[in-house]
Amino acid sequence: MWFPHEQIDWGQGENFTTRPWSESDYPLPTGVRSSIYVNLLTEDNLPYYTHSLLAHAPKGHPIRDWNHQWTMEENRHAMVMRDWVHISRCIDPTLLEEGRRVQMGKGEVPEPESIAELISYVSFQERATQIAHRNTGAHLPKDDKIGRNVLALVAGDETKHYLFYRDLALAAFAIDPSTMMIAVAKQVSSFAMPGTGIPSFTRHAVRIAKEGIYGLAQYLKDVLDPVLGLWDVNHLSGLSEEAERARVDLEAVVAKITETVERMSQKAAAHALV
Repeated sequence: MWFPHEQIDWGQGENFTTRPWSESDYPLPTGVRSSIYVNLLTEDNLPYYTHSLLAHAPKGHPIRDWNHQWTMEENRHAMVMRDWVHISRCIDPTLLEEGRRVQMGKGEVPEPESIAELISYVSFQERATQIAHRNTGAHLPKDDKIGRNVLALVAGDETKHYLFYRDLALAAFAIDPSTMMIAVAKQVSSFAMPGTGIPSFTRHAVRIAKEGIYGLAQYLKDVLDPVLGLWDVNHLSGLSEEAERARVDLEAVVAKITETVERMSQKAAAHALV
């Protein structure tokens, strides 16, 4: 257990009405600032996912208790990140609030059609958010120990969430590998980071990827490869015909992403030589 109010040095705070926000308050590369903005608004919106998570949870089932705990922790992430953002002045507070109003006003959530699709999606989603928070923290100035600690705490919680869903999916593969293979193939082909309802999300995503925090390369190396590898999807046996077709489709999607990442890497290397 950790408490948001204990992570912040409140004595650093300054009144925004008497000293309006300026980029010079906390110099940062544009991509890092975009990552903090997107990650925080994502945490704001994740409690909306509770409805999607509970939609496939039978009444009285222990998974409902887990989902309530998960919702509490995601809300705590938004709280502590916003406290740090306001104290450090690393983000324009007006821009942040305008983005929050738009993001939460939409209430966009994933709509998996089955429990298999649900636990497949959240496995990838939790791993992706863990990587995004971890890499963002690594890009902060070394003297911002509070910011680095805050993002480390959030990434640590996301790691635990990921491990739970990852292992839940692994257990489901042991029970019904065909259903899980079909679900995983569908989710990989359509996966998008939570936060697609954020204003100018695509522009921010491009900046974040250019900064090396999170993009297609991280999705492949840090999300797809380790998760699919743990589930050992390439060596499952006894699959139905539909599931075998889904595995072929999955392999094709991963191969296409790999090809794209390699092409992007070669292009970046060529530019570096110019």
